[in-house]
Amino acid sequence: MTMAAVVAGAALVGAPVATAAPATLSADPSNPIDPILRYGATYALGTLRWHQRSVDVDYSFKASNCRRLYAYDANWRRWPPRSTSLHCNDVTTDTINVPVDIAGGPIYVELCFKDETDTAHLAREGYAHP
Repeated sequence: MTMAAVVAGAALVGAPVATAAPATLSADPSNPIDPILRYGATYALGTLRWHQRSVDVDYSFKASNCRRLYAYDANWRRWPPRSTSLHCNDVTTDTINVPVDIAGGPIYVELCFKDETDTAHLAREGYAHP
């Protein structure tokens, strides 16, 4: 090692290190459940939060009689639906995560109510990525 290299190296000790500016992360888009999903006195309202490979359904669900709230991927591929437990004459608030493992992320999700037998679709609405 030459004396010039040693002097140059010593001059750099304690010098500030250049770092890249932190990347700016944009928030995942969200939109309200609008129109509100309704069936008689049963309703669901809240917010849809869209991620790269899933949708979070933040909901408040009022069940009149016994109902279950379902969330489906509606991107022309049927991933298994997600649902609440059966609710009878009560109000609950929670989040359903709907996985949509496709490149580019989900573009559309459907919410629906089913009855206590879990067979009849009582009401259904579709919601698009904002």
